[in-house]
Amino acid sequence: MENETLVHFVEEKAGLTAVEVRQPRRSPLIAKLHRVFLGLGIVVSSYQVQLLGDGIIERLVLQRSDGSSVDGELGEKARAAVLENAT
Repeated sequence: MENETLVHFVEEKAGLTAVEVRQPRRSPLIAKLHRVFLGLGIVVSSYQVQLLGDGIIERLVLQRSDGSSVDGELGEKARAAVLENAT
């Protein structure tokens, strides 16, 4: 496993649908990100974590609390929150 955190944003059309975070430590980000996302009106509709050596890969599937897609300014805020907490 690499010694750096890698973040991959999964997009469909113009909307952010999921975030994948690979990190070299076993310290899940879901608790921090869940609070931030709730404050933005974003729901984590699915969460998966996979052990990888000494680290983990987390996958968070996102949508707005009303069920619509995370796009525009909200998508940018979500990306910024992930990057701030993951790095």
